[in-house]
Parts: sequence; structure tokens; C-alpha cells
Amino acid sequence: MRLFSGTFAMVGTLFFAFVAFRMTADRQRVPLAAVSVFVGFAAVWLTFAWRLHRTALVIDQWRVRVRWLWRTRTLTREQVCGFRTKPDWLVPERLWLQLCDGTMVRTPVRRRCATAYRVHDGGTVLAHERYEGLLADLKRWMAHVSR
Repeated sequence: MRLFSGTFAMVGTLFFAFVAFRMTADRQRVPLAAVSVFVGFAAVWLTFAWRLHRTALVIDQWRVRVRWLWRTRTLTREQVCGFRTKPDWLVPERLWLQLCDGTMVRTPVRRRCATAYRVHDGGTVLAHERYEGLLADLKRWMAHVSR
């Protein structure tokens, strides 16, 4: 997914840069309304493309950040009680954060499965071995946090 979303974002950026360059070269012939429409469309496209590319689960020593297309949620390490794999409405195995108040937070990380899905949510798809490695790393992080 990262290759697709990165390519999507880069091609869009290069296309809009090229068109903007051409518009500046011919600025006497381009009406202001056309420039406004172009800039508005480019802003929406690039915001969407780069946010899609930046969906992630980011963990450091003090906090966990879950980045989605429309929302970013940051939690302190004291709020997180664990990590679980369970299904959601889109995929059979997704990584979830278990919060200490009992709620579950959906992350963009999922395990690759044999069934192909046409709908993608911009998340990270990991092979079985890498997913298990991530779970082991997260368990070590939780043990380190508990000290």
C-alpha cells in the first residue's frame, strides 16, 4: 500500500507542479477563475494523497499515535494497556490498541491474508512473519513501559 500511495502522491505533486509552471509561463492568457479552480483542486488532491500515504501507527517512548486519513489520535503510554489482533468490518486480522478504560482503538496495521480485498483503507499490510515480529516488539514496548 505504501508504494501505491507514495506513487499516487508523487505523481500528483509532479503533475500539479508541471501545470503550475505552464500556467505561470502563460500567465497573461490564463484567467483568474481557471487558476483558482486549479489551485483549489490541487490543494484537495495533494492533501488527500499525502494524508493517505502518511496513515500509520507511530510509537515512541512516551506515546502512541494512530494516523488515519481524516483523523490523528495521540495516546499517552499510560492510556494503553495492550495490543490485540481481531477482525473489523474490512479485514479479518487488524491490530487494535486496548485502552485501560476498556475501549479498543483501530489501527491502520493489518496482517496480509490469502483473500484479496478490493477496498483499501490506506493502512500498512504486513506479511505474517513481519506482523508477528511487530507484535513481539509491541509486547517488549509494553514490558518496558510497565517498569
